[in-house]
Amino acid sequence: MTNVEALEPTAGDLFFAEVFDPANRADPYPLYERMREQGPLFDAGNNLWFIFGHELANSLLRAKGTSSNEQNSTFFKKMLEVDERMLKFAEEEPIMLFLDPPDHTRLRKMVSAAFTPRTVERLVPRIQKLTDELLDAVAGESSFELIEHFAHPLPVAVICEMLGIPKSDEPLFSEWSNLLTQGLDPGVLRSEEDNERIEVGRDELMAYTSELLAARRNKPEDDLISELLAVRDGQDRLSEDELVKLVVLLLVAGHETTVNLIGNGMVALLRHPDQLARWQADPAIRKSAVDELLRYDSPVQLGMRVLVEPTELGGVEVPAGDQVLTMLGSANRDSAVFDDPNTLDITRPNAARNLSFGGGIHHCLGMALARVEGQIALGSLIERYDSIELASDPDVRARLVLRGYDNVVMNVA
Repeated sequence: MTNVEALEPTAGDLFFAEVFDPANRADPYPLYERMREQGPLFDAGNNLWFIFGHELANSLLRAKGTSSNEQNSTFFKKMLEVDERMLKFAEEEPIMLFLDPPDHTRLRKMVSAAFTPRTVERLVPRIQKLTDELLDAVAGESSFELIEHFAHPLPVAVICEMLGIPKSDEPLFSEWSNLLTQGLDPGVLRSEEDNERIEVGRDELMAYTSELLAARRNKPEDDLISELLAVRDGQDRLSEDELVKLVVLLLVAGHETTVNLIGNGMVALLRHPDQLARWQADPAIRKSAVDELLRYDSPVQLGMRVLVEPTELGGVEVPAGDQVLTMLGSANRDSAVFDDPNTLDITRPNAARNLSFGGGIHHCLGMALARVEGQIALGSLIERYDSIELASDPDVRARLVLRGYDNVVMNVA
């Protein structure tokens, strides 16, 4: 810490503490509903604002007069004055997720072709084969843990194959990825020890990625990393730092949210046996069912934009530089858009209006891939067994931005 006094606790800090309380973490949606009832915009203090409703969140995510780079915010600049660790991040270029045009446009264009619906469609047979292999591995078992044996290894295998990560290295980055996703949560939810572990994990993953790129540079293969290297070395449109960060982002984002889509979705279905039975009776319902599961318990709970000019939000003039957090999980339960929003209905006609993939130029690059993986994974699991039920209440992961479960033990027959 510097000599400057630390920032005083704010309404935002109190909200984060409340939503991270074990009771609310297990089910944050009643708290979100209470926040929505207070109005469209919540002043969190320290130039931070929250949006809990669908209409305003959707509008802000797609607005052009915003930035996705936290370093442009007044809040970040305040933090620089009180926390020396922030200086390191201020000296670095952010990953693509937090870049603005034209850099964001340039980087996204280079990888977008690998994630189009048409490209993803060609991956369906391989995703199905990987799914079947994982389910065959637990065949004959009367119970198994969903995350460890199915929801985690499937999307990991898919993104590793796409990028060209050796299968033997897959276990290496699981812990690194877990640490990096914790770093997405607000700082008030992390200890000094957490921050140190996150930084070490980040550095180790960056070093691993640099070594992998060097190996592919010497021996190119038919994978996305080799394609990106060809762009980097052939046209010099990517700096080495940009390339490393881009691969890290694809590696982590390419599986973390899908793990939670499968886990959250299955837990929701098992807690609503009528909906599970409806899917089992009509397997063609896969697409609309996954959209509803994304809405009902979103794997991504929070988005962010920084205003680059004074903007009216919910009848309030918000200054340029202020940071606005869009609570996506709350927006997906907004009764102004979704009838009876706290009810799971896998035939809901407007379920695809959920904001789980964000919106605007920063909408999730892997949206089509995540949907297809969710449809195949959940569909194959549900259709393989006559009976599935939770053996016990699963543990909610200690995360805010990325919501998911640990220890989802299921009895199957």
